[in-house]
Amino acid sequence: MTFNTLKFPPAMAAVLTRTRDYLQEEIGLKVSRAKPRTGNVDSLQLRDITAVVCTDGPIKLMIVFSFQRVLLEHIREVVTARLKVLPEERELFLRETAGETVNFILGHATADLAETGNVMHLSPPSILDEERNILRPKKAIFTTIEMATSHGILDINFIGPSELFDQKLNVIEEEETQGGEMHPLKVLIVDDSLLTVRTLTGMLTELGHLVVQTAGSGALALEAYRRSKPDLVTMDITMPDMDGIEATSGILKEFPEANIIMVTSHGQQGMVMNAVKAGAKGYVLKPIKLEKLRDMIARVFKT
Repeated sequence: MTFNTLKFPPAMAAVLTRTRDYLQEEIGLKVSRAKPRTGNVDSLQLRDITAVVCTDGPIKLMIVFSFQRVLLEHIREVVTARLKVLPEERELFLRETAGETVNFILGHATADLAETGNVMHLSPPSILDEERNILRPKKAIFTTIEMATSHGILDINFIGPSELFDQKLNVIEEEETQGGEMHPLKVLIVDDSLLTVRTLTGMLTELGHLVVQTAGSGALALEAYRRSKPDLVTMDITMPDMDGIEATSGILKEFPEANIIMVTSHGQQGMVMNAVKAGAKGYVLKPIKLEKLRDMIARVFKT
């Protein structure tokens, strides 16, 4: 795996400078803050609309621009001021604005880097239009710059090495775990509680498995499954928009081989039985215990 950490800061600095210049000089926005978050950044919270670009050459990383919707809408209005945009085209132009903004910024940043001998090739932007939480694999480096403007926030995320992810930010490489080489289960966590997501992530990692994606609601569970194709799903039962039983039925209708275990409290035994009838393989009770989670996974996969 090729990833030169020494070239990481110059790339970041070039992108930061060119982003600030573009927002201030081309869009007329005041940038009030550009605050980097480095060190042990364990997850990235994507905002409303995100543009992902992969780089090649001596600097192999992913540069992820995540826009607050209100900011991107303002940029769209500025760049399309002389165009006639029909109401039904506004959403399309919003995505186009994200891609073109990133192309403009990174085009100038790569020219700056080329002058110092760091040639960086770029992929076309991939546009994601949903909020997501991206969990960091052990081998990855996450760095985030939160850029606050007078019309909203833009996060610039730097992820390396790029080989660990596809262009939709799904993990594609399994990792070594303590105790030697193994093939961990790829897990999707569906839960609207950040505390539960963090708890399950820590336990699953300790058990040698890999959380490849999370979904914050039952309504998002099926699309998350389609993207990540996990070996295992942990599914909360009680969620505000769609309960876990309905989400389980939706996943199993399209993916009958899916392995889903429910996460529930002691007072929901009746709902658990409904989930099992819908096709769930079992359940773990809250508060979640590591040994109970391990035993349930072993029962599902008969290991």
